[in-house]
Amino acid sequence: MTVGDYLSEWLQLQRSQLQPSTWQSYRTYVVHYLAPAFADTELGERTPAHLSTFYASLQQTVGIRGRPLALRTIQYCHGVIHEALNDAMNATLPRVDLRGDGVKEIRAWTAEELRRFLDSTTGSDQHPLWMVAAATGVRRGELLGLRWDDVDLPNQSLTVRRALSVVKGHAQLKQPKTSRCRTLRLDEVTTRVLEQQRRTQERHRAAAGHWDNAWNLVFTNGQGSHLDPMRITHAFRVAVRDAPVPRIRLHDLRHTHATLLLQAGVPVKVVSERLGHAQISLTLDIYAHVLPAMDADAADRFAAAVFGM
Repeated sequence: MTVGDYLSEWLQLQRSQLQPSTWQSYRTYVVHYLAPAFADTELGERTPAHLSTFYASLQQTVGIRGRPLALRTIQYCHGVIHEALNDAMNATLPRVDLRGDGVKEIRAWTAEELRRFLDSTTGSDQHPLWMVAAATGVRRGELLGLRWDDVDLPNQSLTVRRALSVVKGHAQLKQPKTSRCRTLRLDEVTTRVLEQQRRTQERHRAAAGHWDNAWNLVFTNGQGSHLDPMRITHAFRVAVRDAPVPRIRLHDLRHTHATLLLQAGVPVKVVSERLGHAQISLTLDIYAHVLPAMDADAADRFAAAVFGM
């Protein structure tokens, strides 16, 4: 659950406990400021640095009346999110059930399903996006905020240093969720796709009357501008609908990446680092459904090594 999702649910729970005018005030701050700012921040990954960055950004924000936010408004935002997060710490929230017998189940493609999807999108404008997302497990914002300065094609790697965020039509590059950079190794196929993406972008730049890629982003539109996150989510939904695969969300490409690595025997610590999780325990919690099969495989490998079975 993201902080944004939690705040929306928390707001609804408060409706029966607050005076209508107070609830309406809470709703204004959650809908206009808090939920959009934390739409991509997972509840378990929230840090004090996230809040400090948010408060600093509010000082540069224009309010719903077209004027800079007053200090009192920022203080009110602090009070609302402080109360909401205290409730999150002190209340028992419904847990995501990773075994499939409860509230929600992690959805991930098999290797064959992922191949079918990528084959079906080959040649489309978004194919490089889907390829990099599947091959690295990066989040949507990290994918769209990737710069060519962060890509080392000769050494087949990329570094996640920032994420693209669009709030009320205003795009900004911010630190990734855990405020940590991470360098990810790329396979040869994905490296070739990125090489082709660079050539394609150069052709677009030569053909465009105006080129606006001041951030030197890897993924842009035909004029060099950043891609809109919600439009990319919609494009993925359409691509999945048209492919011979089960329907999943764009974020489930991240789950697919992690699940396939774990099934292939990649150590959980390595998978956790690739995903950018703050703690390995988070990885173990999310992908607990994969571990029993890994345990059975470990027993078979032990028997093969010791007894030749």
